[in-house]
Amino acid sequence: MAEFDDQHSRVPESVFLGVLWALTGVSFIFLVFRIYAQVTSFRRLFLDDFLVVLSWVIILTAAIIWQIEGKVLYELYAISAGTKPFNLEFLPRYNTFMRFNAAFEILFYSALWCVKFSFMALFYRISAKVKSLRIWWFVVLFCTASVYIASIGDIEYKCSFGGLEYIITQCPQPNHVHYENRMFWANCAGDVITDLMILSIPFLVLWRTRISLRKKLILLSIFSATIFIMVVAIIRVATGMTYDRQMNIDWLCFWSFVEVEVAIIVSCVASLRQLFVTSQNQSSSGRAAYPNATDPILKKSKEEYNQDPSRSLGSLGDVQSHTNDEVLMSPLSVVRVRQDFEVTHTDASQSADSDKACRHQTSFD
Repeated sequence: MAEFDDQHSRVPESVFLGVLWALTGVSFIFLVFRIYAQVTSFRRLFLDDFLVVLSWVIILTAAIIWQIEGKVLYELYAISAGTKPFNLEFLPRYNTFMRFNAAFEILFYSALWCVKFSFMALFYRISAKVKSLRIWWFVVLFCTASVYIASIGDIEYKCSFGGLEYIITQCPQPNHVHYENRMFWANCAGDVITDLMILSIPFLVLWRTRISLRKKLILLSIFSATIFIMVVAIIRVATGMTYDRQMNIDWLCFWSFVEVEVAIIVSCVASLRQLFVTSQNQSSSGRAAYPNATDPILKKSKEEYNQDPSRSLGSLGDVQSHTNDEVLMSPLSVVRVRQDFEVTHTDASQSADSDKACRHQTSFD
Protein backbone atom coordinates (compact mmCIF):
# COMPACT_ATOMS: atom_id res chain seq x y z
CA MET A 1 0.00 0.00 0.00
CA ALA A 2 1.24 3.49 -0.79
CA GLU A 3 2.16 6.11 1.75
CA PHE A 4 -0.66 7.90 3.51
CA ASP A 5 -0.12 11.16 1.64
CA ASP A 6 -0.59 9.39 -1.71
CA GLN A 7 -4.06 8.14 -0.89
CA HIS A 8 -7.18 9.66 -2.40
CA SER A 9 -10.68 8.43 -3.12
CA ARG A 10 -11.94 7.74 -6.65
CA VAL A 11 -15.38 6.53 -5.55
CA PRO A 12 -17.11 8.56 -2.80
CA GLU A 13 -18.21 6.48 0.15
CA SER A 14 -21.89 7.35 -0.28
CA VAL A 15 -21.80 6.38 -3.98
CA PHE A 16 -19.93 3.16 -3.18
CA LEU A 17 -22.42 2.01 -0.55
CA GLY A 18 -25.44 3.13 -2.57
CA VAL A 19 -24.42 1.23 -5.68
CA LEU A 20 -23.26 -1.77 -3.64
CA TRP A 21 -26.55 -2.34 -1.84
CA ALA A 22 -28.67 -1.41 -4.85
CA LEU A 23 -26.95 -4.05 -6.98
CA THR A 24 -27.11 -6.56 -4.13
CA GLY A 25 -30.87 -6.01 -3.89
CA VAL A 26 -31.40 -6.24 -7.66
CA SER A 27 -29.34 -9.42 -7.93
CA PHE A 28 -31.34 -10.91 -5.04
CA ILE A 29 -34.61 -10.20 -6.90
CA PHE A 30 -33.26 -11.90 -10.03
CA LEU A 31 -32.07 -14.83 -7.91
CA VAL A 32 -35.47 -15.27 -6.27
CA PHE A 33 -37.19 -15.13 -9.64
CA ARG A 34 -34.75 -17.71 -11.01
CA ILE A 35 -35.42 -20.10 -8.13
CA TYR A 36 -39.16 -19.61 -8.48
CA ALA A 37 -39.02 -20.33 -12.23
CA GLN A 38 -36.90 -23.44 -11.69
CA VAL A 39 -39.12 -24.86 -8.98
CA THR A 40 -42.27 -24.06 -10.95
CA SER A 41 -40.93 -25.56 -14.18
CA PHE A 42 -38.86 -28.52 -12.94
CA ARG A 43 -40.02 -29.04 -9.34
CA ARG A 44 -36.38 -28.95 -8.27
CA LEU A 45 -33.15 -26.95 -8.28
CA PHE A 46 -30.05 -27.93 -10.21
CA LEU A 47 -26.35 -27.65 -9.47
CA ASP A 48 -26.02 -24.40 -11.40
CA ASP A 49 -28.79 -22.87 -9.27
CA PHE A 50 -27.02 -23.78 -6.03
CA LEU A 51 -23.75 -22.34 -7.35
CA VAL A 52 -25.38 -19.00 -8.14
CA VAL A 53 -26.99 -18.93 -4.68
CA LEU A 54 -23.56 -19.66 -3.17
CA SER A 55 -22.06 -16.82 -5.21
CA TRP A 56 -24.67 -14.39 -3.93
CA VAL A 57 -24.12 -15.48 -0.31
CA ILE A 58 -20.36 -15.00 -0.69
CA ILE A 59 -20.66 -11.53 -2.19
CA LEU A 60 -23.25 -10.59 0.47
CA THR A 61 -20.70 -11.59 3.11
CA ALA A 62 -18.10 -9.39 1.43
CA ALA A 63 -20.58 -6.50 1.28
CA ILE A 64 -21.31 -6.75 5.01
CA ILE A 65 -17.60 -6.79 5.80
CA TRP A 66 -17.05 -3.77 3.56
CA GLN A 67 -19.91 -1.92 5.26
CA ILE A 68 -18.11 -2.41 8.57
CA GLU A 69 -14.45 -2.07 7.58
CA GLY A 70 -14.61 0.16 4.49
CA LYS A 71 -14.95 3.29 6.61
CA VAL A 72 -11.32 2.80 7.69
CA LEU A 73 -10.20 3.30 4.10
CA TYR A 74 -12.14 6.55 3.79
CA GLU A 75 -10.73 7.65 7.14
CA LEU A 76 -7.30 7.09 5.61
CA TYR A 77 -8.29 9.26 2.66
CA ALA A 78 -9.44 12.01 5.03
CA ILE A 79 -6.12 11.87 6.89
CA SER A 80 -4.24 12.00 3.58
CA ALA A 81 -6.27 15.03 2.45
CA GLY A 82 -5.67 16.78 5.76
CA THR A 83 -9.35 16.98 6.67
CA LYS A 84 -8.88 14.71 9.68
CA PRO A 85 -5.96 14.58 12.13
CA PHE A 86 -3.85 11.46 12.39
CA ASN A 87 -3.63 9.60 15.70
CA LEU A 88 -2.04 6.35 16.78
CA GLU A 89 -5.41 4.74 17.43
CA PHE A 90 -5.93 4.65 13.67
CA LEU A 91 -3.04 2.22 13.04
CA PRO A 92 -4.62 -0.94 14.57
CA ARG A 93 -7.82 -0.30 12.60
CA TYR A 94 -5.79 0.18 9.45
CA ASN A 95 -3.97 -3.12 10.06
CA THR A 96 -7.32 -4.89 10.49
CA PHE A 97 -8.60 -3.36 7.27
CA MET A 98 -5.57 -4.60 5.33
CA ARG A 99 -6.18 -8.09 6.64
CA PHE A 100 -9.69 -7.81 5.28
CA ASN A 101 -8.26 -6.69 1.92
CA ALA A 102 -6.78 -10.13 1.19
CA ALA A 103 -9.92 -11.86 2.44
CA PHE A 104 -11.99 -9.67 0.16
CA GLU A 105 -9.95 -10.71 -2.89
CA ILE A 106 -10.51 -14.37 -2.00
CA LEU A 107 -14.24 -13.77 -1.59
CA PHE A 108 -14.38 -11.87 -4.87
CA TYR A 109 -12.69 -14.57 -6.93
CA SER A 110 -14.70 -17.32 -5.20
CA ALA A 111 -18.03 -15.58 -5.90
CA LEU A 112 -17.12 -14.82 -9.50
CA TRP A 113 -15.91 -18.35 -10.22
CA CYS A 114 -19.07 -19.81 -8.68
CA VAL A 115 -20.95 -18.04 -11.46
CA LYS A 116 -18.52 -19.40 -14.06
CA PHE A 117 -18.93 -22.94 -12.72
CA SER A 118 -22.69 -22.37 -12.73
CA PHE A 119 -22.55 -21.72 -16.47
CA MET A 120 -20.40 -24.81 -16.88
CA ALA A 121 -22.96 -26.93 -15.03
CA LEU A 122 -25.75 -25.48 -17.15
CA PHE A 123 -23.87 -26.20 -20.39
CA TYR A 124 -22.85 -29.72 -19.39
CA ARG A 125 -26.18 -31.19 -20.47
CA ILE A 126 -25.80 -29.36 -23.75
CA SER A 127 -22.49 -30.98 -24.61
CA ALA A 128 -22.50 -34.26 -22.66
CA LYS A 129 -23.95 -36.39 -25.49
CA VAL A 130 -21.65 -35.14 -28.26
CA LYS A 131 -18.11 -36.48 -27.90
CA SER A 132 -16.24 -33.52 -29.39
CA LEU A 133 -18.23 -31.02 -27.33
CA ARG A 134 -17.86 -33.15 -24.20
CA ILE A 135 -14.08 -33.13 -24.60
CA TRP A 136 -14.09 -29.36 -25.12
CA TRP A 137 -16.26 -28.95 -22.01
CA PHE A 138 -13.66 -30.74 -19.88
CA VAL A 139 -10.89 -28.63 -21.40
CA VAL A 140 -12.78 -25.46 -20.52
CA LEU A 141 -13.49 -26.77 -17.01
CA PHE A 142 -9.80 -27.54 -16.45
CA CYS A 143 -8.69 -24.10 -17.67
CA THR A 144 -11.35 -22.32 -15.61
CA ALA A 145 -10.41 -24.19 -12.43
CA SER A 146 -6.70 -23.58 -13.07
CA VAL A 147 -7.18 -19.83 -13.49
CA TYR A 148 -9.18 -19.73 -10.24
CA ILE A 149 -6.39 -21.49 -8.33
CA ALA A 150 -3.79 -19.18 -9.87
CA SER A 151 -5.86 -16.07 -9.04
CA ILE A 152 -6.08 -17.10 -5.38
CA GLY A 153 -2.44 -18.15 -5.24
CA ASP A 154 -0.85 -14.99 -6.65
CA ILE A 155 -2.41 -12.59 -4.12
CA GLU A 156 0.22 -10.55 -2.29
CA TYR A 157 -0.61 -11.98 1.13
CA LYS A 158 2.33 -10.33 2.88
CA CYS A 159 0.81 -6.91 2.22
CA SER A 160 -2.23 -8.03 4.18
CA PHE A 161 -0.93 -10.39 6.85
CA GLY A 162 2.72 -9.31 7.06
CA GLY A 163 2.19 -6.91 9.92
CA LEU A 164 1.76 -3.15 10.07
CA GLU A 165 5.47 -2.36 9.78
CA TYR A 166 5.86 -4.49 6.65
CA ILE A 167 2.72 -3.04 5.09
CA ILE A 168 3.82 0.57 5.61
CA THR A 169 7.51 0.21 4.75
CA GLN A 170 7.70 -2.57 2.13
CA CYS A 171 4.42 -2.70 0.24
CA PRO A 172 4.80 0.80 -1.30
CA GLN A 173 8.17 -0.23 -2.79
CA PRO A 174 8.32 -0.42 -6.62
CA ASN A 175 8.91 -4.17 -6.71
CA HIS A 176 5.71 -4.84 -4.75
CA VAL A 177 3.72 -2.30 -6.75
CA HIS A 178 4.89 -3.79 -10.06
CA TYR A 179 4.11 -7.31 -8.87
CA GLU A 180 0.58 -6.38 -7.78
CA ASN A 181 -0.13 -4.59 -11.06
CA ARG A 182 1.14 -7.53 -13.10
CA MET A 183 -0.99 -9.82 -10.96
CA PHE A 184 -4.12 -7.72 -11.56
CA TRP A 185 -3.55 -7.72 -15.32
CA ALA A 186 -2.84 -11.47 -15.42
CA ASN A 187 -5.95 -12.29 -13.39
CA CYS A 188 -8.04 -9.99 -15.57
CA ALA A 189 -6.76 -11.73 -18.70
CA GLY A 190 -7.55 -15.13 -17.21
CA ASP A 191 -11.01 -13.91 -16.23
CA VAL A 192 -11.84 -12.69 -19.74
CA ILE A 193 -10.30 -15.69 -21.51
CA THR A 194 -12.24 -18.20 -19.38
CA ASP A 195 -15.46 -16.25 -20.04
CA LEU A 196 -14.82 -16.51 -23.77
CA MET A 197 -14.09 -20.22 -23.50
CA ILE A 198 -17.29 -20.84 -21.53
CA LEU A 199 -19.27 -18.77 -24.03
CA SER A 200 -17.89 -20.87 -26.88
CA ILE A 201 -19.81 -23.95 -25.67
CA PRO A 202 -23.35 -22.75 -26.48
CA PHE A 203 -22.05 -21.14 -29.67
CA LEU A 204 -20.65 -24.46 -30.86
CA VAL A 205 -23.91 -26.18 -29.98
CA LEU A 206 -25.92 -23.59 -31.88
CA TRP A 207 -23.68 -24.11 -34.89
CA ARG A 208 -24.74 -27.77 -34.94
CA THR A 209 -28.40 -27.20 -34.12
CA ARG A 210 -30.98 -27.26 -36.89
CA ILE A 211 -33.23 -24.40 -35.85
CA SER A 212 -34.27 -21.27 -37.65
CA LEU A 213 -31.88 -18.36 -37.97
CA ARG A 214 -34.21 -16.18 -35.91
CA LYS A 215 -34.06 -18.57 -32.97
CA LYS A 216 -30.29 -18.83 -33.24
CA LEU A 217 -29.97 -15.05 -33.14
CA ILE A 218 -32.22 -14.87 -30.08
CA LEU A 219 -30.16 -17.46 -28.24
CA LEU A 220 -26.86 -15.92 -29.28
CA SER A 221 -27.97 -12.51 -28.05
CA ILE A 222 -28.99 -13.96 -24.68
CA PHE A 223 -25.74 -15.81 -24.08
CA SER A 224 -23.75 -12.86 -25.39
CA ALA A 225 -24.93 -10.91 -22.36
CA THR A 226 -21.86 -12.35 -20.65
CA ILE A 227 -19.88 -9.79 -22.65
CA PHE A 228 -21.05 -7.24 -20.08
CA ILE A 229 -19.16 -9.21 -17.42
CA MET A 230 -16.00 -9.07 -19.53
CA VAL A 231 -16.37 -5.32 -20.05
CA VAL A 232 -16.69 -4.74 -16.30
CA ALA A 233 -13.66 -6.97 -15.66
CA ILE A 234 -11.57 -4.88 -18.04
CA ILE A 235 -12.83 -1.58 -16.59
CA ARG A 236 -11.98 -2.84 -13.12
CA VAL A 237 -8.28 -3.13 -13.95
CA ALA A 238 -7.58 -1.01 -17.01
CA THR A 239 -9.23 2.31 -16.18
CA GLY A 240 -6.89 4.71 -14.43
CA MET A 241 -4.23 2.12 -13.70
CA THR A 242 -0.52 2.88 -14.15
CA TYR A 243 2.30 0.42 -13.82
CA ASP A 244 4.31 2.43 -11.28
CA ARG A 245 1.47 3.32 -8.91
CA GLN A 246 -0.79 1.20 -6.78
CA MET A 247 -4.41 0.98 -7.78
CA ASN A 248 -6.89 2.73 -5.52
CA ILE A 249 -8.40 0.17 -3.20
CA ASP A 250 -11.86 1.75 -3.32
CA TRP A 251 -11.83 1.69 -7.15
CA LEU A 252 -10.71 -1.93 -7.27
CA CYS A 253 -13.25 -3.09 -4.67
CA PHE A 254 -16.08 -1.06 -6.20
CA TRP A 255 -15.72 -2.63 -9.64
CA SER A 256 -15.15 -6.04 -8.08
CA PHE A 257 -18.57 -5.83 -6.44
CA VAL A 258 -20.10 -4.57 -9.69
CA GLU A 259 -18.58 -7.42 -11.71
CA VAL A 260 -19.87 -10.16 -9.42
CA GLU A 261 -23.35 -8.63 -9.10
CA VAL A 262 -23.61 -8.22 -12.87
CA ALA A 263 -22.41 -11.80 -13.33
CA ILE A 264 -25.16 -13.07 -11.00
CA ILE A 265 -27.83 -11.06 -12.83
CA VAL A 266 -26.63 -12.23 -16.25
CA SER A 267 -26.53 -15.86 -15.11
CA CYS A 268 -30.13 -15.58 -13.89
CA VAL A 269 -31.25 -14.02 -17.18
CA ALA A 270 -29.41 -16.68 -19.18
CA SER A 271 -31.04 -19.42 -17.13
CA LEU A 272 -34.57 -18.01 -17.07
CA ARG A 273 -35.12 -17.88 -20.76
CA GLN A 274 -34.07 -21.52 -21.05
CA LEU A 275 -34.86 -21.13 -24.64
CA PHE A 276 -33.71 -24.17 -26.39
CA VAL A 277 -36.46 -26.26 -27.87
CA THR A 278 -38.15 -27.97 -24.92
CA SER A 279 -41.77 -27.15 -24.91
CA GLN A 280 -41.59 -26.61 -28.68
CA ASN A 281 -40.29 -30.12 -29.23
CA GLN A 282 -42.88 -31.56 -26.88
CA SER A 283 -45.78 -29.81 -28.53
CA SER A 284 -44.55 -30.37 -32.09
CA SER A 285 -43.73 -34.04 -31.49
CA GLY A 286 -47.17 -34.46 -29.95
CA ARG A 287 -48.79 -32.99 -33.05
CA ALA A 288 -46.61 -35.19 -35.25
CA ALA A 289 -47.48 -38.38 -33.37
CA TYR A 290 -51.21 -37.57 -33.15
CA PRO A 291 -52.11 -35.55 -36.24
CA ASN A 292 -55.51 -33.94 -36.43
CA ALA A 293 -57.63 -35.95 -38.82
CA THR A 294 -59.72 -32.88 -39.63
CA ASP A 295 -56.68 -30.88 -40.74
CA PRO A 296 -57.30 -30.02 -44.41
CA ILE A 297 -53.60 -30.24 -45.18
CA LEU A 298 -53.42 -33.78 -43.82
CA LYS A 299 -56.61 -34.72 -45.68
CA LYS A 300 -55.03 -33.50 -48.84
CA SER A 301 -51.87 -35.47 -47.99
CA LYS A 302 -53.86 -38.66 -47.56
CA GLU A 303 -55.54 -38.15 -50.89
CA GLU A 304 -52.18 -37.55 -52.55
CA TYR A 305 -50.74 -40.60 -50.82
CA ASN A 306 -53.42 -42.81 -52.38
CA GLN A 307 -52.25 -41.54 -55.75
CA ASP A 308 -48.52 -41.18 -55.13
CA PRO A 309 -47.01 -42.35 -51.80
CA SER A 310 -43.64 -40.66 -52.47
CA ARG A 311 -45.31 -37.26 -52.87
CA SER A 312 -47.25 -37.78 -49.63
CA LEU A 313 -44.11 -38.34 -47.61
CA GLY A 314 -42.61 -35.10 -48.90
CA SER A 315 -45.77 -33.17 -48.07
CA LEU A 316 -45.89 -34.41 -44.52
CA GLY A 317 -42.26 -33.49 -43.99
CA ASP A 318 -43.02 -29.99 -45.18
CA VAL A 319 -46.03 -29.76 -42.88
CA GLN A 320 -44.05 -30.79 -39.83
CA SER A 321 -41.21 -28.41 -40.69
CA HIS A 322 -43.69 -25.59 -41.12
CA THR A 323 -45.34 -26.41 -37.81
CA ASN A 324 -42.06 -26.37 -35.92
CA ASP A 325 -41.07 -23.01 -37.37
CA GLU A 326 -44.33 -21.40 -36.30
CA VAL A 327 -43.86 -22.16 -32.59
CA LEU A 328 -43.43 -18.94 -30.64
CA MET A 329 -40.14 -18.37 -28.84
CA SER A 330 -41.22 -16.28 -25.87
CA PRO A 331 -38.81 -16.42 -22.91
CA LEU A 332 -41.32 -17.89 -20.47
CA SER A 333 -42.92 -20.40 -22.83
CA VAL A 334 -39.66 -22.23 -23.35
CA VAL A 335 -38.34 -22.52 -19.82
CA ARG A 336 -36.82 -25.99 -20.24
CA VAL A 337 -33.38 -25.75 -21.71
CA ARG A 338 -32.07 -28.54 -19.52
CA GLN A 339 -34.27 -31.18 -21.11
CA ASP A 340 -34.09 -30.08 -24.73
CA PHE A 341 -30.90 -28.14 -25.22
CA GLU A 342 -29.15 -31.35 -26.24
CA VAL A 343 -28.00 -31.83 -29.80
CA THR A 344 -27.68 -35.61 -29.97
CA HIS A 345 -28.06 -38.43 -32.37
CA THR A 346 -30.79 -39.65 -30.01
CA ASP A 347 -32.82 -36.52 -30.70
CA ALA A 348 -32.36 -37.10 -34.40
CA SER A 349 -33.54 -40.70 -34.11
CA GLN A 350 -36.54 -39.63 -32.02
CA SER A 351 -37.43 -37.10 -34.68
CA ALA A 352 -37.13 -39.82 -37.32
CA ASP A 353 -39.34 -42.11 -35.25
CA SER A 354 -41.88 -39.32 -34.97
CA ASP A 355 -41.88 -38.94 -38.77
CA LYS A 356 -42.36 -42.67 -39.18
CA ALA A 357 -45.26 -42.62 -36.73
CA CYS A 358 -46.87 -39.79 -38.66
CA ARG A 359 -46.45 -41.60 -41.96
CA HIS A 360 -47.78 -44.85 -40.55
CA GLN A 361 -50.79 -43.11 -39.08
CA THR A 362 -51.53 -41.38 -42.37
CA SER A 363 -51.14 -44.60 -44.30
CA PHE A 364 -53.41 -46.44 -41.89
CA ASP A 365 -56.09 -43.80 -42.20
